[in-house]
Amino acid sequence: MAKKLPKAPRKRIIAKLDEVFSQYIRLRDSYQKGDERRVKCPLCWAEMNRKQAQNMHFISRWILKYRFSENNCHAGCYRCNVVLNWNYIIYTRYMQKKYWVNYVDSLINDKSTYSISTPQLEKELEYYKEKRDALLEKYF
Repeated sequence: MAKKLPKAPRKRIIAKLDEVFSQYIRLRDSYQKGDERRVKCPLCWAEMNRKQAQNMHFISRWILKYRFSENNCHAGCYRCNVVLNWNYIIYTRYMQKKYWVNYVDSLINDKSTYSISTPQLEKELEYYKEKRDALLEKYF
């Protein structure tokens, strides 16, 4: 049986950045209700605990250029994000209302190439850890 090779450091950094960025987005989009932080899905208005919410990406997270873009991400429910495959029509309308049609069109039509270095990913990780921790300190 072949041994599994360890993940490359870059993949580990991206995975950790995914986790921290998602926590930040869910905190950013949450509000206090009773003794917990809640999130209301911007697409179907379902309400849930922030830890049950998901970090939804308007432009797929596989497009690295927008994977960690705050304007591209919003806390929402599992149903809209996974079951309804981003609930794309409603998500598009939400984005157009929030950020204007021209901005959303520019995201959709952007075909430019993009690369990010591993050191830059590490800086992004530290940046979002600080932003997440600031919100944790503010709310808890």
